[in-house]
Amino acid sequence: MASVGLAFVIVELASRQALAQLRPDLAGFRAMLPSDGADAVFAYVTEGEAAVQARMVWPVGVALLEDPATGSATAALMALLADLDPHLDALLVRQGVDMGRPSLLHARVRRERGRVASVHVGGRCVPMFSGAFALAGNA
Repeated sequence: MASVGLAFVIVELASRQALAQLRPDLAGFRAMLPSDGADAVFAYVTEGEAAVQARMVWPVGVALLEDPATGSATAALMALLADLDPHLDALLVRQGVDMGRPSLLHARVRRERGRVASVHVGGRCVPMFSGAFALAGNA
């Protein structure tokens, strides 16, 4: 479990194949979550020194949804891994690959007196849609 605002169950998997074959079970999610404020699972596999590939899944109603890029989960993972490894200051996170919407997030930490003081996440984005709405009321 890790959080920098929103809590996630963080799961390290043994292989890239295990991540690709991940098939979340709604009944299992309902039996386990929410737990200590977490209602989503962020599964990842290490791809090298400072890189991981990840998937984030959460239940909504009668379905499980997957997010192609999750900054809040990336921040929680970065904070956790940096806390466990005092030499890790940056991380590259690939997400959305298995759902056909590949994303690349960059995370880094700032330390003060050897401890994680803040986490920063960034990347590029592509607008998927736009819209406008009008508010009705007394004018």
